[in-house]
Parts: sequence; structure tokens; C-alpha cells
Amino acid sequence: MTADFIQTAVSKSAKRTFNAYFTDPADYDAIISEITGVTNPLGLASVELGKQTYKTLVGYYDSTTAKLTGQVQATAFTRAEYNAAIAALIGSADLKTAYGNGSTAQASEIDTEATWNVRISCVLGADSFQISLNRDSMTVSGYADDATLAAVDTWADTKPDLN
Repeated sequence: MTADFIQTAVSKSAKRTFNAYFTDPADYDAIISEITGVTNPLGLASVELGKQTYKTLVGYYDSTTAKLTGQVQATAFTRAEYNAAIAALIGSADLKTAYGNGSTAQASEIDTEATWNVRISCVLGADSFQISLNRDSMTVSGYADDATLAAVDTWADTKPDLN
């Protein structure tokens, strides 16, 4: 006789796509700080900052023709590491020389090539769920109670960057 699976929970997921990408890291980080703060706006019983991933391309351009001569992808797991990596890549004389004899460098941080993703584990009442915040969307996943999504949705409606 084979063992049968027995449903132990109902897990739902919902996604909100923003009208515009986050372009200001400070605005993005402020949303994360608000959710994970001691007096979080959702009344969460528990909140924990989870996996963070920040990626962008640093492009090197020929100083005479302004033509792109090379790119380096920067990936980091905290905002501080991300900022430090970009600064190091943009400031590296060796990379500027390697990619085009005194080229200039810039990060594509405000373009759609850059990705920022932060996952936050939350508990609201008896419902455990995750919020995943990207530059262009926010996903609430793993919730069972529709009141959880309603609470997140109501709060998100008050944030211009999340609409």
C-alpha cells in the first residue's frame, strides 16, 4: 500500500506590478525598513529580513567615441556591498584601461538591467508568509488567510512607489 499526501495547508500567492521601476535606492530601502521596523505598519507579530540580491552592470565607454567597450556585472547580497562594488568598479583605473584606454565607467543602476530583490518573512496573526520586493513588483506568497493579503494591499495602496 502506498502512502497518500494529505493537505496540511493552503498557500496562496499574489503579485502587484508597479507603474514604474524604483530608481532611487533610498526610496526602495525606506519601504524595506518600514516593513521590517519595530513598529511595522502591518502589525506583524514577527518579521525577518531574508535573502537580498542586488545586481547591475557597470559599463565602460571609450573616452573619445563614447562607444561601449565592455561591461562587468556586479552582484551583492547587501545594499552596502552593492554600493561598495559599484564604487570600486567605477573607480578602477585598471578596468578603465583594460576596457578602452582611459575609458569612463558608469553603472546601469537606474536602467531596467539592474535588479534588486529582498525577501521578508512575516507572521500576521497565525498566518506565515513572505514578501518579495523587486524594483518593478511586490509578491506576497505563502499566505492562507485572505485578510493577510488585504492588510498588505491596504498598506501598499498608501505608498506611491508601490502603485
